Amino acid sequence: MADVISKIRVLEELAKLGADDEVFLQAIDKLTKYKIEGLERDLEEIRNTLVKFEDKYGMSSAKFLSRYESGELGDDMDYLEWSSLLDMHGRIERRLEIIKGA
Repeated sequence: MADVISKIRVLEELAKLGADDEVFLQAIDKLTKYKIEGLERDLEEIRNTLVKFEDKYGMSSAKFLSRYESGELGDDMDYLEWSSLLDMHGRIERRLEIIKGA
């Protein structure tokens, strides 16, 4: 991760020095589009799995999370996975908000 941040800082410095030519901008746009597509695929996979849990247990993910966090449901392996998927879903959505806002 440090290597990525270092390279991004180099690109930032180049941009500050006027390296905003068309090729530079196209490369950034392509990378952004690639990342968005990957995150959207990840979200779709997670959503499909969340729907399976919702169908299996007859409750929405929001209801599950409320009951899980209050301790009503215990530590069944499915519940741990469901909770983790919801956490991942939220993190991916935040990443998409950031990248789409750029």
